[in-house]
Amino acid sequence: MPIPTDISYIADPVVAPDGTVEFTCSQDVEAWPWLELPPYHPIVIQTQCFWVSIGGALARGTLDPTRWSALTWDNWHTRPTATKHAARGRISNIELKGDDAFEIMLWDEDGGELCDLCGKGVVFRTRDFEGWRAGAKSDVGKNGPAPTLDYAPRSETGVPDGEYSLISRLTDDAKPSATGLITAENGLPPASRHLTGSGDHVNATHLAECARQFAALYEKDPGVIIAGGDCRFVHYVEIGSPFRVDLNNRDLNYMYLTVSQAGRDCSYIQLEIH
Repeated sequence: MPIPTDISYIADPVVAPDGTVEFTCSQDVEAWPWLELPPYHPIVIQTQCFWVSIGGALARGTLDPTRWSALTWDNWHTRPTATKHAARGRISNIELKGDDAFEIMLWDEDGGELCDLCGKGVVFRTRDFEGWRAGAKSDVGKNGPAPTLDYAPRSETGVPDGEYSLISRLTDDAKPSATGLITAENGLPPASRHLTGSGDHVNATHLAECARQFAALYEKDPGVIIAGGDCRFVHYVEIGSPFRVDLNNRDLNYMYLTVSQAGRDCSYIQLEIH
């Protein structure tokens, strides 16, 4: 997505010679309404991942706001008993299996570790991004009739008042699935206080929340707590077009999901259920 530089979730950055950035985190709920959610909530984790990455690059002076970027993978672990949001953090450049990656650590005001997240991304430096995306959107029927969906009740997906379920109830078979549909009316401001995004496509935060809602439905527990996750994003999911969420396996504390659209696998999501 195009990179905003007019607002910042992090403050007081201190940049080390190796590019590691230490910072404090905003506690302003009016500026960041997703802080209304518990600190371990997937929406919180994924939104922090985006804004800490942007803030770290700004602090280093390496951010090019004219380029589009995309998250391709992240893996996180949280403290599911946490009650306070992040007060300070650190973002570092690391190497994972020969690839450039980043690591984000977040702590609350008492020094308790809240989140350990690693991720990888890509910056589109030469591609005609807007032209390429226009073609991709038409491939999944973006210009067809506006679809509708019978969404699962909020009481079953654990969505707060004023927010929206993003997926249908699960199919009742051996390997359940759900249909998802994200639009400006349920997944972007001002309709949603907690979900944000570029508006160009379904973002990592949307998909993590769809996975959490799937877990709530499957476990029949709207208060299901996600203690960690692993998300691999291999193809864009388009806003305004239906997609599928399929259960691949439920093993011990882990749930494995695939998100697909127009017959193509787009994301692979693993959740750790607390």
